Amino acid sequence: MKWNSKQIVEAVGILAVVFSLLLVAFEIRQANRIAVVNTEFALRDSYRDTNIALLNNPDMVDFTIRASTSGEPLEGRDEVRAVVWTYLHLNTWVATALAYENGVSTEETYGNILDNIEDVIGRSSPEMRKIWRGSIDSFPSLQDKPIFQHANAVLTRYETAGSEQQSP
Repeated sequence: MKWNSKQIVEAVGILAVVFSLLLVAFEIRQANRIAVVNTEFALRDSYRDTNIALLNNPDMVDFTIRASTSGEPLEGRDEVRAVVWTYLHLNTWVATALAYENGVSTEETYGNILDNIEDVIGRSSPEMRKIWRGSIDSFPSLQDKPIFQHANAVLTRYETAGSEQQSP
């Protein structure tokens, strides 16, 4: 087959388009990787910042101990701290789930958040679980989200276990 100049130009044009599409696909893949890494760092930085703030504030350390072990109602400053503490966690959990659902966070990080929900709610005293219940219930528009359903299920399991243990 003999190629004329028009066919050569068309072939070069087609090759250029294919090469351009491959380059765009590569760039999109790189951009997605960068987005995942940036999201992962942001989520982990959020927890790091919370932990550093906790470690730097003896009052918050004392509150955390009371929220985990106290048999007394959380009132006044402790109640405010408890509500803020639950909202802080709920917002981070929802943000992580949103990032995961949109492909900019990894399955590993999502799994870590599910473990964190189990740990944070599980370590809560019965009084703190009441605050958790109020905080979770205060977001009716998020109740159908899988992350909220998981938090609700964990809380319900601990509430049920707590009431069974308290029964004579």
